[in-house]
This record gives sequence, C-alpha cells and structure tokens, in this order.
Amino acid sequence: MKGMGEEIKRILPDRFLERKAALIDQIATHPEVMRLMTEYPDLVDVKRDLSSLGNHISCFDHCQSCPGLNGCQNEFPGHSSHEEVSEKQQMLIFRLRKCSKLVSFEKRELNQKRIKSHNIPAHIVNVSFEEMEHDQHRRLAIAESMNFCLGFDKNNTYKGLYLYGSMGVGKSRLAGAIANELAGMGVDVLMVYVPDYLGEVKDSISTNDVQAKVDALKSVDVLILDDIGAETLSSWTRDEIMSPILQSRMETKSTIYTSNLSMKELYNHFVNVRDSKGANDLKQRELKATRIMDRIEPFVKVLHVGGRNRRREV
Repeated sequence: MKGMGEEIKRILPDRFLERKAALIDQIATHPEVMRLMTEYPDLVDVKRDLSSLGNHISCFDHCQSCPGLNGCQNEFPGHSSHEEVSEKQQMLIFRLRKCSKLVSFEKRELNQKRIKSHNIPAHIVNVSFEEMEHDQHRRLAIAESMNFCLGFDKNNTYKGLYLYGSMGVGKSRLAGAIANELAGMGVDVLMVYVPDYLGEVKDSISTNDVQAKVDALKSVDVLILDDIGAETLSSWTRDEIMSPILQSRMETKSTIYTSNLSMKELYNHFVNVRDSKGANDLKQRELKATRIMDRIEPFVKVLHVGGRNRRREV
C-alpha cells in the first residue's frame, strides 16, 4: 500500500511542488517581502503566508507602476495594501487602504460640492495654488491668499481680500485657488461672476425671485465676487442689491473680490451709475458710493496682482 505522501504527489498537478518552491523563492526575494522580513523578522513566514504575501506584492507592484486612478490594475481600484501586526495571531495581516490618488480624487469631488459657482468656468473653479505660476509680480498676492486660507476660521475671520489688477493676470484663478483650498477645509464657498449675477437678478423681478437670489449671497461662509466693477450698474442694483448683501456680511462673514479697478476707481464706478442725472444728483450718488465703499474697504486686505496678460498666451 502506497504512503499518503506518495498518493498526494500522484494527484497533484505536474511539477506542482517545483513550481511552488520557485514561487516561494520568488516571493522571498521580492524587495517588499525582504523589507517586511527585515522589519518583522519574527512575524513573516513565507511558506505559511504565501497567499497573503503574494496578494500584497501583486498590489504593491501595480502601485509602483501606477498609470493613474483610471488605469488602476488592483482588484479594488484606488486601494493599496498595507501591513499590520496581529498581536493575537503573532503574524502580519494585510489591509487595503485608499491610495493618495483616490483620496485626492474624493477630496476634489467633495470640494466641488462645497464650491457653488455662478457662471464661472471650470478651469477657474478647479485650480489649486500648486498649479499657479509664482512669478515675482504675483508672488505677494499668492502668498497672502495662502495665508488667508491657513488662518481662516469661519467663526472669527471677517476680513476678506480685494484682488485687483489688469485683465488676464490671473485674479480669478487666484480666487478659484482660494475657493478650492477653503473647500478642502470644509468651508462653504460661493463664487459669483458679478455682471451675470446682476443681470439675472434684474430678470428675476418678473418671477418675484429677487430676494432669494440676494439671500443666497448673504449667508454663505465665504463669498467671492468675481470681476466687480465690470457690470453695468444702476442705482437700483447698487442700493437694493449690492449694498444689502455687503451690509449683511461686513463684520460677520468674509468676502473676496476680484476687479480690474483700484479702490478709487471702484468708488467712481459706484458714483457713475447708468441712470445718473448728471450734476443734479451728484452729491447723492457720491454719498451712496461712499456708503457702499464703507462696506468693502475696511473689511478687506487690498492686494495688487501684476504680471503679463496670460489670456494672450492661450
């Protein structure tokens, strides 16, 4: 009668034991397994842990040559294998964790849910500080914007930023980077292109929806008013729309502005509304402009954004 060992050998696939020995040797000499054996000499047994180590290094190798999240070859895309010590079993166990690329992707997705935008292009809303060119003409503005984000506390930060400069220098992109950074901190941000917003407010008079559009800008944690000063302004939009919004936010919530206009030029913009009556109502218009500037200037840090017109390079 044949022994049990010989019987097992007979029913095993051809050269099974040789192939298993070769596999054990291949796994034992893998750089990742050698690292584990060095760090955990009493917990790694290649023969015992052959299956779990094989799965671990397969995942490890895929991650080492990662083509990106969309091309992930792991069984569970966006996850990498990590060792843990099982004190109870006195061995290593391996668990899957989200990789940095999946974490970044989910963060961006969450950020976009926190960033509400109104007629702002995607390349503005999605930009980050890392993507911006830190040239000498914008370095101070970028640094101050990053400092604003680092020190932001929605319960205590009331002073915002006023980013002004020529067209195409990257003011809106800088505001978009601020929005993304704050969203990553759990802050709700609304970024509004002012000319289009005021046009929609005017159109909403017929649907009795003006107050809802105004209230939306009053309550958000951080409001970004993009391209203020580029709108065609009437006394009604100045006094009944912009002024109440800014009145409700000053001393309570941060507002960030981008503009082609300096503070003095913005004041003149508020004075010279479309429906002015020339010299007849100049003093009244100057008073209204002063009032709205009093809701802006004391509550922002004014930052000039310089440099070349990047739109010309596209």
